[in-house]
Formats: sequence, structure tokens, C-alpha cells
Amino acid sequence: MLRISKRGFAGAFSFLVICGISQVLPGFCAAPVSDAAKQSMSFDPQGPLVEPMRDGTAFIETMAQKVEKLNDYSLLFETRSFKKGSTVVDAGKLYFKKPKMMRVEETGEFNRGSVAVIQKDGKARAKGGGIAGLVVLTLSPSEKTLDAANGDKMEDSDFASLVRVLKERLRSGQAARVSEKPVLAGGLAEPAYVLELYKSNEPKVCTKRIWVHPASYLPVRWDDYDYKTPCLSTWKDVKANTGLSDELFKL
Repeated sequence: MLRISKRGFAGAFSFLVICGISQVLPGFCAAPVSDAAKQSMSFDPQGPLVEPMRDGTAFIETMAQKVEKLNDYSLLFETRSFKKGSTVVDAGKLYFKKPKMMRVEETGEFNRGSVAVIQKDGKARAKGGGIAGLVVLTLSPSEKTLDAANGDKMEDSDFASLVRVLKERLRSGQAARVSEKPVLAGGLAEPAYVLELYKSNEPKVCTKRIWVHPASYLPVRWDDYDYKTPCLSTWKDVKANTGLSDELFKL
């Protein structure tokens, strides 16, 4: 995610990655899936992806309530950012602890070996991979050098910030719809709810599509169609409320 030598939480990832929360859930009855959904990892803003769907406003509020109960967590992320005919892949591990401590370790092709933290005092510390790791920089969390490949800010890469984006879109006039039941689609290993955001005057074109775990209500895949650099992100192996030490967020 660092530009020392870029994308944060959402990192960039292989278009064919399979991802989900690291826990096996009992079988969920899947809703009917459209032809578009049958294309395993299709990145396509046309919707709705499944039928039937209902208003998603209350669903987003439930996501916010679930996220609020997370005191700390770790996860693996991957993101694929589509830039003018090329694709930037970012992957790594993210740690979070309230109130806003974060640590990102880059393991993918994008800035491999880079590490950045947001400390308890609110300052960011970062170092690059390889020989660049000999120098540790102290930065503002909003510093552009910490931006992801698609322009996301590291400080906006936690689950609460992502859900806040959805609520902000609703306040701006966009609408939301969610599948009645979890579906097995999007290249995921287990069923997930499909949540779509769209403009009321363009109901067949999604601005964002999110696959949401039916037990944790956390996103497992997130497609951003409305970004200057469109991108597709996944998260897996989420481990929540394990009691992460403050020392992990020092560099």
C-alpha cells in the first residue's frame, strides 16, 4: 500500500481469487442467480445481479452495528485495480484496533515488503521493502505516500470506514438493494448476501456491489465501479476480537 521506492486494506488482487470469512457456516438456501452471476468473478456494473432483491437501507445499518462490536481484527486482503489497460495487484495483511490503530504489511506485487502503521498517538510510521526498509518515516495518516493503488487512504481502509462510505452514498441520494437470501456467486467459496448501490435514475447500473457474509455481516468482496480507477477487492481469514497488543502498531 506504500508508495515508498500503494493500496491499503482493499489492496489489489487476482481477478480469480476465491475469498471468504475464515469460518464454515451451515448451508444457506441460495436465491435464484442471474446469468451474469454464473460468470464466476465477472466485474460488471449491470444489475440487479440476482432476483429478488429488497431495499438495502436497513441491511447497511445492520452492517454498521456489527462492525461497531469489533474491538480489533486481522485479515488478508487483495485488490485488483484496473488502470488504462493494465491491472495493478495489491495484497497483504491488515491489523486494526480501536480507536484507530492500523498496521498494513504488503506481500503482493505492489510494494512488496512495505509496512505502515497508524500508532496510538495518531501518527503514521512507514518503511519500504528491501533496502528501503532501513529508513522509517513518520507521516500524517492522510499522507499521499500511504495511498493505495486506486487512491484509497490507508486511514479509510478499516471496516467501519468502508461501511461509512455506503451510508454517505445513501445520504447523497443513491439507493441500495440487497438479495433476499445469501447466494453462491462472485467466485466465493460460500454463500453471501449481494448488496448493490445505484442511482435511482439508473437502476440497472450499479455504482458498487458488495458481497456480505451472512453471519458476520462483514464484506468479503467489494466492487467499485464508480472510482476513477475501478477496482475489485476481497478479504479473507478475518480473525476478530483476539486481543491484539498495542505493540503491534509501533514501527
